[in-house]
Amino acid sequence: MKLRFLWANHREWLCSQPEQALHMCADSFETGWHHCQTLQWREALAHMGCAFECAEILMTSRGVAPRIALDWFLKTLDGLLRILEKLRLVDNCVELYQIAIGRLRQEAKGSISPQMEADLYMHITRLNRDRRCLDTDRQSLPLMPAGDDARRADTVLH
Repeated sequence: MKLRFLWANHREWLCSQPEQALHMCADSFETGWHHCQTLQWREALAHMGCAFECAEILMTSRGVAPRIALDWFLKTLDGLLRILEKLRLVDNCVELYQIAIGRLRQEAKGSISPQMEADLYMHITRLNRDRRCLDTDRQSLPLMPAGDDARRADTVLH
């Protein structure tokens, strides 16, 4: 499954309007968090996924300070991983870890402060550790059955 939550044209518009990406990131995160609190995991997934993609846009577009973009990226990543775990979409969790680690490595190659570089590698190390733990525990978790739910996971949700 490709983890996509924004429509292509919406993503393109947000890339050209980073201030709107920040607003959408915050709004989607709050809505996703609310759905988590009420145990509505599918609804939470759609909103937190949009928030995560918006946070990635913030990092790419440099629409906000790098530290703020990183904070949003990590916050939404954590929320999205928790939701995927609740839905027992373990393969998608592993994929998301790989995507996030790759994105942070890419960020670390840019011209950033030594402190930011150290922080990025600290997060990369933590995410790698968490991914390995999930891989180890994968055999003990029941996976979501294939079928309608698996096919729905391949759709763009917003």
